[in-house]
Amino acid sequence: MQRLSSSLRARPWEWLLLAVLLLGYPLSALLTPAWSVENGILENLQVVVLAGGMVHALMLFQASRPARSAMLALCAAPVWLLLAARELSWGRVLLPEPGQSLGGLAGSVVWLQPLLRPVVLVLVLWMLLAAWRHRIDQPLRSAFARRTPWLCLGIVLAAGMGSTCAEGHMGCSLTLPATRSQAIEELVELVAYAALWMIQFSLLQASGPRAAGKVGSQVA
Repeated sequence: MQRLSSSLRARPWEWLLLAVLLLGYPLSALLTPAWSVENGILENLQVVVLAGGMVHALMLFQASRPARSAMLALCAAPVWLLLAARELSWGRVLLPEPGQSLGGLAGSVVWLQPLLRPVVLVLVLWMLLAAWRHRIDQPLRSAFARRTPWLCLGIVLAAGMGSTCAEGHMGCSLTLPATRSQAIEELVELVAYAALWMIQFSLLQASGPRAAGKVGSQVA
């Protein structure tokens, strides 16, 4: 019973993230429109969080080798990369305004655009193949058995619903000015990405060799 209750107990930073999500609606009224525009402060913060999640996954991969949980971390890294690329509109935010000359990084993005779909396809196929070959479902199931981050999972789900309503998709819309709806969308997406990072931290920590040894010593 004690082990079960500890596996369900949320950590302080998970409650903090829930508070930020709940404050998203009133906070959206305080933010200036410049914060939520394309390539604005909130979207740049999202990219920072996504890049941090990828770096964290790679660091855990290096630290966990040669345990099977290392491949779980490695397979998570491309997911963060694809999410960050999506937030950057696959590089289109780096392009200048229509009528301006292309050069430097912007010019390179134009040449790389046709290669995006093949690169994404290769990454997804590699992840699926690596997950099947190294049976990462085993350390994943083990991590969920030790501690399931229910609160963060709920936050991601609620943030996804909030973002959908703010965008006016799936028959759900907010009767708010467009600038405020966009602010809510960017805020809840930022919270969702932070929650995903916390889920990764929790699961990879629970699936690592140290966690396995700790559980094994408790059982013995």
